[in-house]
Amino acid sequence: YVDDSFGEAYQAGEGIEDLIERFKEHPEVGVPLYGPLINTVTRGARLKKFYLRSAATGVGKSRSMIGDACYIGCGSMYDNELKEWVNIGEPQATLYIATEQDLSEVQTMMIAFLSGVDEEHLLTGTYEPGEWERAMHAADLLKNGKVYFEALPDFSLQDIENVIKKNIRDNNVQYIFHDYVHTSMKILEEITRRSGGVKLREDNILFMISVRLKDICNQYGVFIMSATQLNGDYQESKTPD
Repeated sequence: YVDDSFGEAYQAGEGIEDLIERFKEHPEVGVPLYGPLINTVTRGARLKKFYLRSAATGVGKSRSMIGDACYIGCGSMYDNELKEWVNIGEPQATLYIATEQDLSEVQTMMIAFLSGVDEEHLLTGTYEPGEWERAMHAADLLKNGKVYFEALPDFSLQDIENVIKKNIRDNNVQYIFHDYVHTSMKILEEITRRSGGVKLREDNILFMISVRLKDICNQYGVFIMSATQLNGDYQESKTPD
């Protein structure tokens, strides 16, 4: 009995010259993410890659991810240092999957990022001179941009995959931001069913979700970013990893 499901082995040097030549013509870089350091670390949002950020609760995982989605999906943003609107490149179809926010909560964060107007001013309707015009211009950018939104408050692995596949098909999405990887009732039910009732630790379940997201990257040729929340031990950790 022979199981050929993994295909055949390759000689390690097969096609190596073509590979080197391809990188010379088309370097392995993706569209830029927002921030002065992140693109040096990651070489941008590269297709078929999965990036996972980890941070403590309340430090801005969702906001930074929303900023990245707008940076890729909208054509320009306001620069508070230059005091002018700057071009940030051709908009690319981007999907933001929310797990805890509704559309209006995400929209105010997007407008704040694009316009440079403090979100508090948007929520209270109190604008400083020039901010109202910037907020309305950012709203136009968002309406004419390529950022799509889906809400998945209680999700399973299959739900995540279905939403991504639907947006690839309907909106030609290539850049996906999933806010953030955590357990849910549907996830626990799905994992328990698949594991035959064997109980798994939460970190193992989160790892399985991450592996599935990476598989989707490879399968559909898209970029996915998500995040995890650190537990309380990070404050005492001698070797943060």
